[in-house]
Amino acid sequence: MPFRFLTVVGSLMLVGAANVAAAGLPVKEGAVARPTLLQISFGSHGLESLAYEGVELMASPSASIRWSVPALEAGGKPAIVQDNKDDSRQIDGTTITRSYEGLTVATAFSQVANTLRMVVSFRNTSQRPVAGIDFRPFTVKFPRRPQGTRWAWGYSVVSDNTGAPGIAKAAWDNAKMLACVDEIDRPVTFGFEGNYGNAATNSILIQTSIDEPLAPGTEISYRFSLRFGRPDDSSVMLAHDLYGAFAKAYPYRLDWPDRRPIGALFLCNSATGWKTNPRGWFNDPKVDVTIEDGRKAFRDRLMNYADASISMIKQTGGQGMILWDVEGQEMKHAISYLGDPRILPQAAPEMDACADEFFRKFRDAGLKTGICIRPSRIVSNGSGGWKHIQVADHVGEMADKIAYARKRWGCAIIYMDTNVKWDIGMWQGDSHVLPAKDLCELTKRCPGVLIFPEFGTLGYFSCCMPYGELRGGTVRTGDIVKKVYPLAGSTLAVGDGDYLGHWDDLLAGAAGGDIQLFRGWFGDPVNTWVRRLYQEAGYFRKTESVFPRGQPMAKLLADPDPAKRYAALAKAELARFSQQTTPPGPVHDSDAAAILARLESEDDWPVQRKMVEFLGKSGDPASVPALVALVKDRTKGLDTFAAQALGRVGKAAVPALLDLLQDKDARLVQTALDALANIEDPRALPGILPLADSSNNGVQVAALMALGAQHAPESKARLIAALADSRPDVLIAACGSLARLNDRSVVPALVELILRSVQVLHNNDVRFAAGEALESLTGLEYGPFEQNWKRALTK
Repeated sequence: MPFRFLTVVGSLMLVGAANVAAAGLPVKEGAVARPTLLQISFGSHGLESLAYEGVELMASPSASIRWSVPALEAGGKPAIVQDNKDDSRQIDGTTITRSYEGLTVATAFSQVANTLRMVVSFRNTSQRPVAGIDFRPFTVKFPRRPQGTRWAWGYSVVSDNTGAPGIAKAAWDNAKMLACVDEIDRPVTFGFEGNYGNAATNSILIQTSIDEPLAPGTEISYRFSLRFGRPDDSSVMLAHDLYGAFAKAYPYRLDWPDRRPIGALFLCNSATGWKTNPRGWFNDPKVDVTIEDGRKAFRDRLMNYADASISMIKQTGGQGMILWDVEGQEMKHAISYLGDPRILPQAAPEMDACADEFFRKFRDAGLKTGICIRPSRIVSNGSGGWKHIQVADHVGEMADKIAYARKRWGCAIIYMDTNVKWDIGMWQGDSHVLPAKDLCELTKRCPGVLIFPEFGTLGYFSCCMPYGELRGGTVRTGDIVKKVYPLAGSTLAVGDGDYLGHWDDLLAGAAGGDIQLFRGWFGDPVNTWVRRLYQEAGYFRKTESVFPRGQPMAKLLADPDPAKRYAALAKAELARFSQQTTPPGPVHDSDAAAILARLESEDDWPVQRKMVEFLGKSGDPASVPALVALVKDRTKGLDTFAAQALGRVGKAAVPALLDLLQDKDARLVQTALDALANIEDPRALPGILPLADSSNNGVQVAALMALGAQHAPESKARLIAALADSRPDVLIAACGSLARLNDRSVVPALVELILRSVQVLHNNDVRFAAGEALESLTGLEYGPFEQNWKRALTK
């Protein structure tokens, strides 16, 4: 895919500054004093006008409600009571009281500047408990569909305040609305019901918990607000009081200063059914743990595995390891990871006999150790295997597992798999992430332990480092988390995914305290990048303290300290290019000349990478030969970054990139195409077009993406032809490029594709890509809804 030319140096500087802030205190980002642009008015139906910046947002003041009566018999279904919207209303100033059969709802409104506040009180006037109240006090209509994937798909956009401030966001044009739960400790859900069918009309939705019935004759009140601002106003700014209260309720208490990467180890394959190796050790059916000689061979192989892992973890700069499957993986996914070291003697006796020696090797090598646990309890399934059951005290269950592993193996690194609880039982009904309070309690019971749960809310970051995956789109800890908890971090698995394509974000994460998980048992090529990225992150953190000021670039680059050389480049890049969104043009640059003079002799990799980045942003044509040489030379590990720099240089690099298209090495061809995807130049078209029919899938996809930069009839024709393909990556690339061409004549072909994506391909990724392209070309907002497009564009 084309390189993303993001300027993250400024954000990296902010990360560095944030990490010297006091732990557990949110960054002070209070509301900015602005004119009051929110206008509300009341009438016979209650709140009848809600306008922001002169735009009316009220669609209907009518309300609707439904609620549940908790079942009296075990296993019974709750009875749903739905009113017919004919409620009895009383209006007293800005308070509206609606009476239904068995329930009264009073909504008190007030305005504070650009915020509409609501206090909603439910009173049970029946003779039986009610729960799970769904109340829609009014309906809003946005000028256009708000931004975001959930809005495009028509899903509900709601948030609850369990373990995080309850804040749902709607941003459009020049405005933003936050739907906020204005309290921390009383669970409730608030937000927008959903733009079903991709309409812009949404009911404001309040949902109380079905687990907390309202007894007859009792009342409960909740506080909410709708807060308005500009699209670039952060949620922390608009809801600074809520985030401040949350940080006070969940103070930062994680004590794990070592943020070096960790080697992830996996020993098994799940549910193999191999008779002599039922737990799938080493993914090898020849392993035999049923005989003495086989168990001895298993032990020898396990120790060799440990030695190889220790070597790789140290080469990568890791602080330790975590073994996911100490109990083996005899069962099928999703219960293959048992997550209970206490049952090792029964579950895997061959490992139980060797485990102490195995973990001791890592400890003796100066590395920390860890395992995987789960909140559930492991019991026999009655047929020789195992199953998980929920327990009432999952905090105590996990604390006991951690204590066992810590005492026996010194484990202090803990991955918490499936940190959820089901409504009915394991894998039955809806599941809910364990409350943040439970994780806070667990870490109190287990001091000095790093826990990274599979899922996590904001409150988790106060005491844990929640897990994420690069392949799943997580690249670093989010901005809101860092503003609330400046020292917080995530634990990020990076073995799969586009590591180099997300270098800037991953670097920002590592500089800010994220821990990356790498494959620690063999020489995965990603491990080299992890080591280099952490080395660069170390330099970056020193940038402010070591930067020598007031000297020319040539002298700065001659400093014997590589951290100072890196700092000189980083500061110059920030000063000159932080606000730049397009290449500066083919101009000679004294700093670029100094960098070019030093580039070949520079022997420190992070400094070299920073030099290459600077040259690309300078746009200096004189840098092209040096950058091309680096693209061709894979031994230096700078080829991807040099290609990115050539794309930034722009048209001056086109002849050299066209020469690379003639190379027999498909990697070089694809690299050149990636760069050309960011340069519009008629000279590039004849070189790109033939490659759109390449038998190499990676080259073909890169060529189709590069055609999006070339506004020519030939580009359009080839991209339309590509829509007949069935491969998702080809189709998604073609959709993106057709959107870039901005030619409405391709709309019928895209409508045909979005219909085919549903009816034939059954691929939502293609469906969404076609919908995005259609929106870009037409200005209409039907997202991935194929029938809406068909009706709108075939009239």
